[in-house]
Formats: sequence, C-alpha cells, structure tokens
Amino acid sequence: MMSANKIKQDAPMSVLFTMLFAGQIASTIFLPGLPSIAAELNIPRSIVQTMVPVYLAAFASTQLIIGPLSDKFGRKPIVLLGILLFTIASYLCANADDIHTLLLCRVAQATGACSTLVISRAIIRDTSEGLAAAKAMSYVAIAMAIGPILAPFIGGFLTGWFDWRATFLFTSLTGLIVLVLIFFNLKETLPKEMRDPPKVTTLLTNYRDLLKNVKFTSYSMIVAFASGAMQAYVVASPIIFIVIMGVSPEVFGFYVMIMPSLFVLATFISRKMLDYITVDQIVIIGGLFSCSGGVLQLFFGISEVETPLPVLIAFAISNFGTGLLLGNCYAAALNSVKPEVAGSASALGGFLHFGWGALITITLANIHMTSSFVFSVAQLTTTTLALITIIVLNFVFVKSS
Repeated sequence: MMSANKIKQDAPMSVLFTMLFAGQIASTIFLPGLPSIAAELNIPRSIVQTMVPVYLAAFASTQLIIGPLSDKFGRKPIVLLGILLFTIASYLCANADDIHTLLLCRVAQATGACSTLVISRAIIRDTSEGLAAAKAMSYVAIAMAIGPILAPFIGGFLTGWFDWRATFLFTSLTGLIVLVLIFFNLKETLPKEMRDPPKVTTLLTNYRDLLKNVKFTSYSMIVAFASGAMQAYVVASPIIFIVIMGVSPEVFGFYVMIMPSLFVLATFISRKMLDYITVDQIVIIGGLFSCSGGVLQLFFGISEVETPLPVLIAFAISNFGTGLLLGNCYAAALNSVKPEVAGSASALGGFLHFGWGALITITLANIHMTSSFVFSVAQLTTTTLALITIIVLNFVFVKSS
C-alpha cells in the first residue's frame, strides 16, 4: 500500500508538463492568424472560426475512447501514437490549401492532443495517491493554463513575422520534440498484469449512473458553463479585436495571454480561501464574479464600445470568477463518485466541459459580428447558466436532500 504522501514510482512531472503544454498550445496559437486564413483561403471568417468548435468537439469525444484504450494497451504506447498523430496533423494543417482539409486535420490534431491530458491523469493515478496525487494534479492544472497563456502570444509574433502557417509548423515541431522526449524518458506505469479494460456495456452503465448523480452532473456543468465564457472569448476575440477594432496580431496575442494569467491568479487565491471558507462558498463567490462580468459585458455590447479595454475588463471579471470555482468544482465532482469509477467520471466530466465549449463556439462562429454585442450575449448566457446551476445545487438540491 502506498503512503498517502509518497509517490509509488517516479512520475516524471517535467515530461508530463511538457507534453501537456504541447497539447494545449494547439487550441489557440493560430488565433492571431484567423483573419489571414479567411483571406488566403478566400472563405468567410465564420467558416474559419469553426476551427475552434471542431477542435473542441473532437477533444471532448475522444476522451471517452482514449482512456479505455490506455487501460488495454498501456499508457506509453497510446500517448506516443497520440503525439505522433498530433505532430503529423499539425504539419498537414500548415500545408492545407482548403478549409475542408484544414478542419479534418484539426480533428486529428485534437485527437492526438487529447491523449496528453487523458494519459497524464492516468499516469498520476497509477503512480500516486492521497496528497501526492493532489500535488501532482496541480502540475497538470498549471500546464493546462500556461499553454493557452503563451500560445496566442507566440502565435501573434509568428503570424506577424511570417504567416498563419508558421503557427502550425511551430506546433508540429513542438510535437516532434515531445515525441522524442516521451520515447526516451517516459516509463510505462501500467504493467501488463494490471491491464483490465472495462467492457463497453460496463462503460455505458457507468456513464449512465454518473449522469444520474446530481452532485457530479451539477458540478461538471458548472465547470462547463463557467469555462464556456473563455471558449466564447477564444472564438470571438480575433474578430472583435483584429477585424473590428484594428488591433495588430502581436497586440492581440498579448490580450489573449492576459486572461489565462488572471485565471491562474484566481486559482491560487482560491486555494488560500479554503483555509477560511468552504468549497461551496468559494464556488458561489466565483459564480457571482463570473455572472457580474457577463452583465457588464452586455452593457458594453449594447453601448457598442469601439476600444478593447471595456471588453477586456468585463471578461477579466468573469474569468477571475471561473478561476475561483473551476478547481473546486472538479474536486467536488470527483469526490461525489466512487473511486472505482473515477476514471470514467474524469472522462465524462471532460466530455461535458469541452462539449459545451464546442456547442457555444459553433453557435458564435455562425453569427456575423459587427461589434462585441454578440459575444456579450454569449458571455452573459453561459455565466448565468453557471450561477443558476450553483444556486439550484446549493439552495434547492442540498436542502431537499
């Protein structure tokens, strides 16, 4: 039996951190070049914007498959294949001559990137438990935040110095480096004698039972709704800032970089708040911040502001609230289920999270924007849904149970 504070075997956190970073940069690094993609491929910007929801939809759905595959074949082979697919798909994105090829390659890119997240969590479960696992998971959270922080900033300069294709070449090169790193430095953490993949019928039963679990579903949907504001920002911000407000790709990358930084700050503050108030109280505060930012954004949208600062301030408030509640909701969701279905719960929670992101971004991508108004409606809608879910969970369900 492992000590709660000791890792069973070394989980190479530097390797996990690097492969997660590589997987996360692909989601946003191309954003500064989005208008250029539309111009070069001679297609409407709304079609190019679907690169975001297509990526999120693939990322969401493949989580339900990659986990069981790694249970059957081991962690290392699956993540190696995933990174290889990611690297090749990124290169093909850089050389795509039409939107159909580009979108197809984005699906493959997301599938490969998804393996880094699923396998990282699985490796941590294999090698640690208790406090050691919690500390290791914090590295996962940081890596997932740093990728989106740096990617648009890097993408802005690559687009400004070269063109949009350079962002995908950079992603492919990053994937190749990580592939070599994993091959030589990552040890298999799931021995053959411990590989016991669940049957399809068992998986479906687990997913059905999890959806019936009110606490798990509620906390998971709070995560999905609150983070939906960020997904809406990702797909709408290139149009609002670059096309409508005339911001350069380099400056735009800086704007996108600020928001995940605030998220990380809020996460650290949330950890300190746990010493004084409960998880649910922090979630309520986060929900109020998140929805307040949505209300302010709608005011600016109706006013048709013409400069970036008001849009950034209103979204920053929502994003700070999301940072307060996200980690707490993840933990509360997993704590509400039995340990033997934690893997399925993690996959289903991720599916709901990125699935809602795909839905909200595909909707925004198909609406013509002439100001920040459409984005403001999306931000307010998804943050209001988060707050409503928080209220129902804490003041209706808890009291009735």
